[in-house]
Order: sequence, then C-alpha cells, then structure tokens
Amino acid sequence: MATFEEKVQKQVEIIKQRTFLDPTLDMVFKKIFSKDVTLIHFLNAVLHPTEDRKIISIVRKKPASSLMSAIDTEEVRFDVHARLNNGTFVDLEMQRAWHEDFADRMELYADQLSIESKIHFDSQRTATERADHPYLMPTTYSVWICNFPVNFCESYHEELGLFRFSSIGDPDALPVYNKKRYIVIDLSKVDAKVLDLNTAETEWLELFTRMASAKAAPKTSDPIIADVYSRMKVSLHENNFITEIATGMVTEAEISTRIGTARREGKDEARYEDAEAFLREGDSIERVARVLKLPVEKVQELADKIKNAKQ
Repeated sequence: MATFEEKVQKQVEIIKQRTFLDPTLDMVFKKIFSKDVTLIHFLNAVLHPTEDRKIISIVRKKPASSLMSAIDTEEVRFDVHARLNNGTFVDLEMQRAWHEDFADRMELYADQLSIESKIHFDSQRTATERADHPYLMPTTYSVWICNFPVNFCESYHEELGLFRFSSIGDPDALPVYNKKRYIVIDLSKVDAKVLDLNTAETEWLELFTRMASAKAAPKTSDPIIADVYSRMKVSLHENNFITEIATGMVTEAEISTRIGTARREGKDEARYEDAEAFLREGDSIERVARVLKLPVEKVQELADKIKNAKQ
C-alpha cells in the first residue's frame, strides 16, 4: 500500500499534467478571490443587483468567528467574508461534497454571519440610531457553490428566503423577511443549455465546471474571467503550492473514507483517532480540524501530545 507521501507525490504529478488548477479546491478557490476586483465581478454576476445597487467596492472581514456555548467553543471559518459598498455582508463558500448536515451547516454559517454583521453594523451607528432601532439588521447573503447535486435545488441557481407556509405554490409569493438571503449554486445542474445563456454568471459557471479539465482558456471578452484563467495556469505556480494542494486533496479523500468506515461501524471516537493519525503524518492542525469537524483546541491538544511523546 502506498504511503501518504507517495499518494501526495502521485497527486502532484497528476496536477502538473493539467493546464489549469481546479477552482473548486479550497486553496485555489481562495486564491481566485484574493483579488477584490474578481470577487466584486463574481458577486455582481450571481447576486443580480439592480444598476443602482451594483457592487463597486468591498471591505474584507475576518474569516474566522467563534461560536460559544455553555460547554464548548466552535470555530466558524468563512471561505470569503466581506462587506459590500451597499452595506450588505456576504459569506461565500465552496462546498465540494454533500454531507448529511449540509442544510444545518448552511444555517449555522448564515446565523453567525448575521451576528457578526449586526455587531459591525451597530458599531457604525450613533447611540441615538441604536436606541431608536435596536433590532435593525443589515442585509446578509450566504452564497454556496456546491460541486454535487443538492437535493433541495431544482435549478442551478436557487435563492432561498423566509416565506409563509401558506404561500407554498404561489409563484408570486414574496419573502416575509428579505434581509437574510441564501444563494445556492448547484454545479451538477449546469449543462450546455445553461452555458448557452452567455451571461456573466454563466461564464463563471463554465469556469467552475470546466476549467480543471480544460486544455486552453475559452474565448471571452471579459478581462476578469480571462485574468482568472491566466492566474490559475499550473505552470505559473511553484512546486510548494502544488504540493500543498495535493496534500489537501489526499488528506480530505482519506479522511472522508475513514469517516464513512467509522459511521458504518458506529465509532464516533474514530474522528479523534483519524486526527491523531493525520497529525503524525504531518498534516496541519487547521486542516484536520476543518475536515474532521473537530474543535481546533482538541486537535491542538492531540498535536501537543504527539510532540511531547517525541521528546
């Protein structure tokens, strides 16, 4: 059986045979949207704002947020978190695989986004404004790009909100609260017919569904899309970056396999066993905590235990 290092090296070789990096991978996704102009372009494409609400600037917000309870503290880490010039707050997430608590995760992230946004929103208001409208909330968008079939999506682009049950079946129904919005982009439902629409959004959809296997960049008159293809060429990136991508791919694949086995065998403690195994193989505390959905503090304790045992 191949060692972890051998699996990583094999994945590195596979990546180097491609023209472009896979935009659905965590590190690549974040690198794409590290440029403000790119994030602004994407959000204008998928949020469909009216002309007077077009996004022209953003302010990056901290990616990590602590969710505290009476018994534990869990870290919610946003992929891309920003405040827009129109006062809206956005969390942009890339999700590569379905899991049974996906809808709950969406709601948890949206709730935490609302709390973080409310705190910042109130910090920008006067004492009088806060006293007159203490519960006033800013608008938030939780945007999820999903590289798998989402069971509650009928189309490639679904916008969710708070509706009355009595409005079910009414095509003209409006949300009763329009400040907390969800957009789910289901890449599995993107086909040639969708791409033929030839909009800014569908150019992004083509990028997310075809770039990883493309031999050359598609013809486009959009300089932002062209820039992403140019920046994501495999040949432009150093070996260390590609190795880190490959390590993440192998780690997540093996962890997913172990989680599946553990669930079938009913071993909840297997996640901690897996965490220790991957830490011993040199994977980072943050990645193990994120993929195994364990508290960072617990994974840090395991890492300290391993380190002390070696001394």
